[in-house]
Amino acid sequence: MLSILDPCGIIRVQSWDIHEAPPSKAEEMLGLLWPKPTGTVARGRVDVLCVGPTDWLVQVSDPNAVPVLQALSDAFTGSSYRATDVSSALARLQVEGAHARALLAKGCSLDLHPAAFPPDRLARTRLAGMPVVIRCTQPSSFECVVSLSYREYIISWLTDATTEFSRPVT
Repeated sequence: MLSILDPCGIIRVQSWDIHEAPPSKAEEMLGLLWPKPTGTVARGRVDVLCVGPTDWLVQVSDPNAVPVLQALSDAFTGSSYRATDVSSALARLQVEGAHARALLAKGCSLDLHPAAFPPDRLARTRLAGMPVVIRCTQPSSFECVVSLSYREYIISWLTDATTEFSRPVT
């Protein structure tokens, strides 16, 4: 099953120094330990997705990310970390069900076997040729974060790709 998830606030955090630890003020404010290994998620008052060695997406349940953005900007003062609200540039799609892994595997090169890609694992990849972040949220459920300009294409591609799983076997 494919669905468009409700909008949420998404803040992109980047650092120009791979060795600098995130400010403890940011961790305290968010109620979590900042994830450093690429492909991991930290959960607290928000979810922080580590999409690269110095690149994170902070998902805020409220579509208005401005209060969290301002608090992060304050916490990052004097550090190499910077935060930018990208909420209006990104969309989230959910792919779930018994065939979710097989469906996504048709369009990307990730190893989506449950042992290699368990819940709370994520990766930046290409799906149907478009850049996405795929996050496993449950054993048979995935969240895809995609540029808003590619959303309709990805929805169309996924819809078309699901037909194989809905046909009766003859």
